Amino acid sequence: MHMESTLTGCKRFEGVKTILLSTKPDEVFQPQQLERTLLLVLLPLFAFASVAAATVDILMGTATWFERYQLIPMAFVFMGIWWWCANTRSNQVARIRLATLIVGPGIIMERFLLGLSMTYRDGYSPNHFNSITVWVILASCMYVLLLPGRHAFLAGFAYYLVTVFFIALFAVFNPHPLPESVWQEMMIAHIVATPIFLVIIGGFSRLRTAYGSALTRAEASEHLAMQDGLTGLFNRRAFASSMRRARSRQARRQTPVSMVMLDLDHFKRINDTYGHETGDTVLVKISKILTDTMRRTDDIIRWGGEEFMILMEETSADKAGLVADRLREIIETTQILKKGRVTASFGITELIPGETDTDFFNRADAALYDAKDMGRNRVVVRKRSRRPSDPKVKRICDIIDSSRFGSE
Repeated sequence: MHMESTLTGCKRFEGVKTILLSTKPDEVFQPQQLERTLLLVLLPLFAFASVAAATVDILMGTATWFERYQLIPMAFVFMGIWWWCANTRSNQVARIRLATLIVGPGIIMERFLLGLSMTYRDGYSPNHFNSITVWVILASCMYVLLLPGRHAFLAGFAYYLVTVFFIALFAVFNPHPLPESVWQEMMIAHIVATPIFLVIIGGFSRLRTAYGSALTRAEASEHLAMQDGLTGLFNRRAFASSMRRARSRQARRQTPVSMVMLDLDHFKRINDTYGHETGDTVLVKISKILTDTMRRTDDIIRWGGEEFMILMEETSADKAGLVADRLREIIETTQILKKGRVTASFGITELIPGETDTDFFNRADAALYDAKDMGRNRVVVRKRSRRPSDPKVKRICDIIDSSRFGSE
């Protein structure tokens, strides 16, 4: 069945420019999404640690005003930041990260200074320190984990130096004697261990960044390999990926898939008359018409030279024919050349479940051949049979394909 330029009232499909093929989200390195995931895990842990520490100290009768009146509210603060993180887009993760680094390390620093001040005032008690050194190490490492760039290590090291400064002040002015084990914990576990952990975490962070950069470059290279350099459309390398996706959705949703092939008429004459630079300009303008007209879900491919292909999911061959005829009209009426007009021929077919990509492509190519053979600047739809190799029997094939066949 062929449909010439007699279609009217065809609704134009609204759409935006075709985007590059994208892999699955979990295959693409997304630093912001990775940071967001890390925060979604850390924040509930901080809230749980705050509640657990306050509960244990209260039950044991060793709680200070810090454990009684600050840790439980801080747990709600952490969960509030978690809710913010869970309901905010990934590109807003910088603000969430900043809030986490203010609240988390801030409350640890407060508890650390509180322990030193209570020891300075009242003398040594195990409850004053309460293994705060571990939390100080964690707070220092949080800067390296969460902050981007090379300044992350400097921020973590600066936090560590602040704690060392207050330990030095405490050691100079503390009037009360301390057990030898406490001094050892301060000197070894805090002053020595913290920079070691910072170096380890910093090295891990650098490796993570390098790995992410390599994945990003590989992703960009993959996209460029499937992108036509002149028009920015997909190239024929992308056809296999587009077909896999289309077949998968067809099998899952039981919806039709159609292919539109179009070829610019007498394009060699344009190159010979106006030059190849003008020919390239024509191809770019045609690509712009296609991307502005088609839906975002339609894959537009520059198959080669002046030939283009559009893979349309959830679209029957008849509907694809209407869209193709609208495209034909737009191309014909658009002032692409200063003198003369540009036209295009279209071949359309619908994917038969179970058939090969080659059969699908050949049937669309045969429909395009028929459009050229019938005089160009027209749309031809083939629903089943491929073009026979013998041109003498082509008209029999047309009769079989016609919707009027068998209705008389």
